Amino acid sequence: MPLEQKKQYNPIIVGFSGEDGPLSISLKNAQERFGRLPSSYGLVPPKEGRERKKGLNLEAGKFIRDVLKHGDKNLKGAVIQYFKGWHRDLSSEFGINIDPFLNINDPHRVLEVIRQNRPLIKKILRMDLKASLLEKGLILKDVLNSIKEENLAEAVYRILTKKIRQFTRDTKKREAQEILDCLHARELLNRLETLVHGSLLEPENTRLSSYADEAAKLFLGMPERIGFTGTETLLGITGAGIEFEFATRDISYLKLGKDTGDCTSDKKNFQADTGIENIFWTVFSWILDRNYQILKVYYHGEFVMKVHLLPLYITDMASPVPWNSACTPGRSDYMILAVDAVETIRGFRDDIPGYGREDLLSVKDEVFGKTLEKIAEIAGRMGIDHIYGEKFSNTRWVREYYDTFPEIFLHVNHIEKIDQLEDIFYLARSICRGSGYDLPDDLFMEIQMKNTYLSPKIINKAPGVKSFSVIKGNPSNGIPMNRVIGI
Repeated sequence: MPLEQKKQYNPIIVGFSGEDGPLSISLKNAQERFGRLPSSYGLVPPKEGRERKKGLNLEAGKFIRDVLKHGDKNLKGAVIQYFKGWHRDLSSEFGINIDPFLNINDPHRVLEVIRQNRPLIKKILRMDLKASLLEKGLILKDVLNSIKEENLAEAVYRILTKKIRQFTRDTKKREAQEILDCLHARELLNRLETLVHGSLLEPENTRLSSYADEAAKLFLGMPERIGFTGTETLLGITGAGIEFEFATRDISYLKLGKDTGDCTSDKKNFQADTGIENIFWTVFSWILDRNYQILKVYYHGEFVMKVHLLPLYITDMASPVPWNSACTPGRSDYMILAVDAVETIRGFRDDIPGYGREDLLSVKDEVFGKTLEKIAEIAGRMGIDHIYGEKFSNTRWVREYYDTFPEIFLHVNHIEKIDQLEDIFYLARSICRGSGYDLPDDLFMEIQMKNTYLSPKIINKAPGVKSFSVIKGNPSNGIPMNRVIGI
């Protein structure tokens, strides 16, 4: 997500080492001190002539890739459950509610939909498929008896899908469709029970709260004829207008950079701007961080944009910041919701010849405006009053849109991630230990808000100072402009 390829792209990144603790370190220094060769972890095959470039986060990355290569795996529950036991209480210490940051849907609403439909859920999950088919005479008994029990549902779905076109009587067609709908519904319910490691018929399942969005998505996919009610209260991607979801922490999370063609793609050749430094390594720390979300934006069912969000702490440091100008620190300590990056798909860009699509670009103001409204809604529910945007994006029109907002100047040393990476470092070690993988000795993350390579004009005048767009908040909370530009 850097602005352009530098001869020596070397921003300061954040990290945590079991030996050294919190780290604020240059990328090149981190690679030299802590980097390993990807080929030694099987992340790329050994190849004669390949550049021997050290990578970061490889131990955690290997575990995450191995786990998620099975498409039904999702790390979200493990991440949320771990943070519940973490010593930091964001509510009492910082006055913010993290729950609205974990799911677009209210978990209580999802649980209410389950309670409302419990009799139907019970009927579907406990349906005797063979007996129902024999009672309605839809498939011959000899055919059913020849099918192994573990293959029955799949075989019946295939047979009935073919036979339903051959039935001449409306009654038979209706009965066959009812069975197909029940099979589809049962498959969705089984997927949810696998995800939450428990029965939906239990009075409460605490893991259901963690997976509120995933449950809502499955419920929205229920066949209309099944009689499942309450889905109108759930949020998800229905294909109508501008809609939002948080990125699912499954294998699709690792492919988001490829989808938008930005520098977090898993291979550099998938980037739209191949000259930009690839930072796929940071995705492995993002996916483990409860306090880092990627908001996906859809337009009429098509994914068009992703927005990286995280709460950050603006410190009012007593000691002067390290730059050669007298500066007044921020007014006070406070929390912000940082819009750390905005990346669009190629068709939603106006700066790549031959890719921009008029049907998308004609609604860019509406889409981005609604996105900022959604971000403000999330921040409001979290109790955060300030929203700042990192001005850099892979898309020109996004950068121009940001220029319409008031700006605030902050020194990057005043921008802090709560607990640095200590929390996700120990989470990574915990899940790797539980699965028999090598324990990571360190973990790193790039946060664009702290990356001074993205605003070189300001940095040349006032080292360490960056300008951000104030989406919500008071620009005067930052460093006075005359201190920055030397008036």
